Amino acid sequence: MSDEDKLTASIDFIGRTGADSVQVRFSDDEEPTVWFVVAQFGDRSEVDAALTPLRAALRLCERLADGGKCAHCGRPCGLEPDMLWTMPLNELICWYQYDPELKTFRRGCE
Repeated sequence: MSDEDKLTASIDFIGRTGADSVQVRFSDDEEPTVWFVVAQFGDRSEVDAALTPLRAALRLCERLADGGKCAHCGRPCGLEPDMLWTMPLNELICWYQYDPELKTFRRGCE
């Protein structure tokens, strides 16, 4: 599993939450370099930052997913950036997890 694959899946996941556009930016004016992921939802923007582009994207994915509602099963959503076989409250929460074989985030009710 490469960071590039997971970053691509993260950007795709952000788009699946309804983002009109997603940008990955950085600021290297001072050390350390800081990476930002910006998602535009109409006239509203959501942003998260970290020291790597992948971590910034995953933070935004987690924030956008947590507390949402799965359009398929109706349960509240959560996001786990890795594939775990058992998640807390599995019966109550639809967990999105990264599937390294398919290189995408899959919902728990799938």
